[in-house]
Amino acid sequence: MIIFRRIEDKLYLAKDKYLPSYIIEMCKIGPDIMRLVEQEKFDSLFIIMMIECPNEVRVELELAENTLSSLQQCRPEIVAEIKYMHDHKWIESEKAERDLGGAALVDWILNHDNANTNESEEFLCS
Repeated sequence: MIIFRRIEDKLYLAKDKYLPSYIIEMCKIGPDIMRLVEQEKFDSLFIIMMIECPNEVRVELELAENTLSSLQQCRPEIVAEIKYMHDHKWIESEKAERDLGGAALVDWILNHDNANTNESEEFLCS
């Protein structure tokens, strides 16, 4: 289980709960996922994990589903981003002739997502 912590309406990875490499082992997304951790793109990490392995995601003192729903309501552009992520995953998987899974989602975040480059943007609303 991967645990996120919500502090002042932002999500953080609860790193004190386990070694970061545990994320790779738990969701089998691939080593590039650690780049999201290193860049502290925890909102993107949360979305990818809710798509790929929702049963393994928890938010302290909240339901992960409620956190994702809150995110989608407060930042409607997230809904479009999730669609782009799915489209990218499908296209890249077709090119590779196999399901690339979460690795394609990480690739999209790292190479195509301009919205997540602004670290000052609030993740969740009050």
